[in-house]
Amino acid sequence: MKFRAFIAFAVCIFLFTTGCLDALTNSSDSNKFWGEDCEDVSEEICPSGKAPDFSLVDQNGNSVNFTMFEGKIVVVSFLYTHCPDICPALTYQLRKLSEELETDYGESVEFISITVDPTRDTPERLATFAANNNADWKFLTSVSNDSFGDMVSVWADYRVYVDIDEEACSGNGHYMEGYDGCHCNPGFMQDSNDTYFGKDTCIADPNYNTLNLSFEQGSLEYDIISALEALNEANGMLSEDFALQAIEALISQRFPSSWTLTGTDNMTYKSNQFYNNNLTLLEFFHTDCSHCNSQIPALKDFHTEYSDEVDIISVGGYTLGGGNEDNMSTITDFAAEHNVSWPYLYDDQYDMMRAFGLNSYPSWVLLEGNLSSGPPQVVDIFSGKKSYDELAEKIDNRSSPINATTQMIEIIDYFGHWNQGHVLDTDMIAIISDLLGYEYENDIIDEVKTYGVSHSNKLYIIDKEGNVRVVWRGIEWTYASVYHDVQLLL
Repeated sequence: MKFRAFIAFAVCIFLFTTGCLDALTNSSDSNKFWGEDCEDVSEEICPSGKAPDFSLVDQNGNSVNFTMFEGKIVVVSFLYTHCPDICPALTYQLRKLSEELETDYGESVEFISITVDPTRDTPERLATFAANNNADWKFLTSVSNDSFGDMVSVWADYRVYVDIDEEACSGNGHYMEGYDGCHCNPGFMQDSNDTYFGKDTCIADPNYNTLNLSFEQGSLEYDIISALEALNEANGMLSEDFALQAIEALISQRFPSSWTLTGTDNMTYKSNQFYNNNLTLLEFFHTDCSHCNSQIPALKDFHTEYSDEVDIISVGGYTLGGGNEDNMSTITDFAAEHNVSWPYLYDDQYDMMRAFGLNSYPSWVLLEGNLSSGPPQVVDIFSGKKSYDELAEKIDNRSSPINATTQMIEIIDYFGHWNQGHVLDTDMIAIISDLLGYEYENDIIDEVKTYGVSHSNKLYIIDKEGNVRVVWRGIEWTYASVYHDVQLLL
């Protein structure tokens, strides 16, 4: 799915320094701030001297002002909970930073995150966002969320540009100051110059009128609407999370789930590295399975003959008969013993077999499609040992892919963000309902996407004397780089 290009970029930016803090802090620049020193920039960029005070409320409804943090280093960030991409990623980075600081976090270093969307970011909403992102610091909003009121002065004091615009990204995302384009749910970055993310369009606005849509009985969309109806009629007995898991199971059995697995060479492999040929054959196996072992010669012959049109991937890490559980060591030995030339990957969470509803070895999933033209689709699922001729017949006589609707492709894209915690359960239900034209009985539907938010991303580090010392602009910082600057102030 196309949005993964942005996600891949974001992950590279935000995670690339993981585990490298020693090297970073011992570099030649270790005695300088890696962010911008506020003494070296204009007041238009960073307020000089003491950090401006404020009076806001946190996610628990408690009053908060800056004097509460006297004698501590404070890391201040700005975000909003309806932000589809950057804000959850930045929150993840702050959580990694808190873990790296260990005992200093809480004792000598505090975090605060201030919303740029106080109308929607009530204390209750912020509490849910904090819980979903395992963030244990203060998330702040206006004392009264019915107007910007006290927030406007806070943004001005901290030189944060904020604009609420019903037209921004068609009301379905936000523009980030300093970038040529906008963030659009569930994570596209529009950039006409192809400078940052390689995207020149946002996804279609799901807020268009779809109420006249109809889907044939037996279609995947029809089944999803049936699941939404069941949730509606459950009167709270069925949770939104459970309903979403059921819907995801329906989808994953027709479309391949996004996955990241480790190979026998200890390299990390992602699904988008493989869905490039027209066909992809997944084999699920166990090293102690006799059929899996005797299957290898036929599979080698098949790979030799069909490698130009079929990608083969063997996936292990499962339990045989409630007994032996495969691990990376047994899978590596198995691949080496049989001298195979295609990837052998370790599914340590049992996610892939479960997603496709499989429970025997060997089991097979045949996928057709190319990421450049949309999500690959399952065209055949079968089990048992197969000869070369039987595998060839599966290829030659495969079913045709279904006609995936635009709505279904967008739902799949959103599920990627839901799995990463970037979209709340309630919002996800509302989004799916909108896309399929189903009038789900939840008053939050009308507020899910009502306007876009434009803002300048800034992160400040404030020293123990209460002075604003470092500013990071945009999204270029990582937890490791901020860690370096915090260490200089400790």
